[in-house]
Parts: sequence; structure tokens; C-alpha cells
Amino acid sequence: MIQKLSINRGGQMFKASVVSTAIEKDFEARHPVYHKSRRVGLVMLAGVMLEVRSANMMELAAALPREIGTAHDRYQYIERQLKNEKIDANATIQPYALEVIERLSERGETVVLQLDQSHINGVNEVLMLSVRLRKRALPVAWVVRSTQGNIGFEVQKALLDGVLAWLPERVSVMLAADRFYGTSAMIGWCQSAGWGYRIRLKGNLTLSHMGGELTTGDVAKLLPDGVKGAELYGSGVVTNIGILHEKGHKEPWIIAMDASPNRYTVLDYGMRWGIENMFSDFKSRGFGLMQSHIQKPDRLDRLILIMSIALYWAVSCGAFDEHQTAESGLKGGL
Repeated sequence: MIQKLSINRGGQMFKASVVSTAIEKDFEARHPVYHKSRRVGLVMLAGVMLEVRSANMMELAAALPREIGTAHDRYQYIERQLKNEKIDANATIQPYALEVIERLSERGETVVLQLDQSHINGVNEVLMLSVRLRKRALPVAWVVRSTQGNIGFEVQKALLDGVLAWLPERVSVMLAADRFYGTSAMIGWCQSAGWGYRIRLKGNLTLSHMGGELTTGDVAKLLPDGVKGAELYGSGVVTNIGILHEKGHKEPWIIAMDASPNRYTVLDYGMRWGIENMFSDFKSRGFGLMQSHIQKPDRLDRLILIMSIALYWAVSCGAFDEHQTAESGLKGGL
């Protein structure tokens, strides 16, 4: 959850215009040849979004600098940014995500990427890939689609392929994802990409193992330690499966994994919950994405970009304050 979106350093409260200036300098360093008017629009809106903590178009327009003109002019300014087809959201957020991923990798950590889908409004869903940072997550890449159902594997694959293309080979990655992504196609993709994975499976999937057939539900009941080398759905994709059924939980975790199944490797799956906290930052406990009233997927795509830049900045400033607090020996911080 974003607890403080107004940024406080050394007791000084930064207004949106000052924040936007700081964001713009950082943006220029990441994108030195980015088109100036697009850059100015994105960073101004990110700064305003941090100030008002809202994705509502009217609230954003009211908080824009007055020199833009009337309230109608400010509203039109935001619309022009959101419908600008030359703004590629995933390419723009890439250096932000890459910096976090590389820093985690340099510490010797396996980078946990989380894949999930979230409802935006009555007609739109977002498929999001995020990077785990402590108990939260930050956006890496996404796609918005007009649908009332699940976004299928071909779109999932295109999103993952796009990220795989720019990830440094030295980075160790583990993908964590819920039951909808527990398919032979997704597990096979992870194996081909060289990524680790912890992907939850449904309890009614058929497996081939040691010359016989059983379901994932049978594994959970009969083989509580899990199985190694099970083939999924006659697909030719072979994986290990770990099981964990804790007291008080209605269903067990049935987790496809690239590691030897045991309690600890199954518990790795729990790291996917960081993306739920990030969705809350975007929606009910943060910027209020669902109150934007925007219906067109391409405009929502760019609105999420503005939110993502703001979120990276908020987290960065929180980390800065935490670092300063640690150095001074004080307790507290964001």
C-alpha cells in the first residue's frame, strides 16, 4: 500500500511541480533521446498523480499547472497524452524495471517475476508482469485488453517474450503465477527460457508418472511430498510438483516447479502475493485506477504507464528515506 504519496525529505514537502522536475531529470537520464513534449507530459502527469493520489481525469486536470489554460484545456491536455500512439508504455517503463532487476541480481538474488491479471472496469482487464521487491511489486510490462474473461496464452507469451528479449542473460529469474497460468504451454515456455518457476496447478489435471496416470488431486492426497518428473496432460512437458496443505486452509497448494519438491520450495510460491499489493496500489488503496472512467484499452495502457512512473518514484523516495534513517541510526522511516 502507498502510505505516503506526498514526498517528504528532511521535513520539506514537495509540490507536484517540484516533484515533476525531479522525475523529469531522472526520466531524461533513463531516456536521453525521448521526444521532449511526450516526456514533459508523462512526468508532469506522474507528479500530479503523486500529489492528488487519483486517476480521476477531472481531479488530475484540476491539479495541472494553471498556465495550461482553462479546466477544459487541462482536461484536453491529459487526453492528448493518453491517446498519443507514439508513447510505447512497455518500452518507456523498461529502464525503470531493468534498474530494479539488475540491483536485485547484483545482490545475488533470484529475481521473482509475478504474472497475474486484474479487472479494471466492466470491459477491460490488464495482464501484468511485475518484479517482487520485498513484500510488494513493481510493474515490468503489461497489456490491456477489452474482455470479460481471461487473457489467453498467446498474449501471455508475447508479453513474456518481450521481457525476455531485454533481460540480461546473467539474471536468474523465477516466475510465480496462480492456477490460471498452470498450463503445459506456460511451463514449457519457462523451461525453454531458462527461468525457474512456481506455478500453481488445478486439482483435476491429469498426469503421466512412472507408467501410470493420476490427477494432481491424487498427488495431493496420496503423495504429500510431491512427485518428480510428471508429464502434464500428455503434452510432453515434464515437471516436478510440490504439495503443501496447511491447517486451516481448504485446499492444498499444488505447485509445478523446476526444483526438488519440499515444503520450502513450495512456500516460494507465496512470493507471488507482492503483485496483489501492487494492484491495490493501483486501485482501491492507491491511485484509484477503476475510477478513471476510461474505456479504451490503449488509453488505459498509457494511464498505467503514468501510474507506474509515479509508483517507481514513490518507492524510490521511500527507499531513500529508509537509507537515510538507517545511516543516522534512527528508527522509523517509510
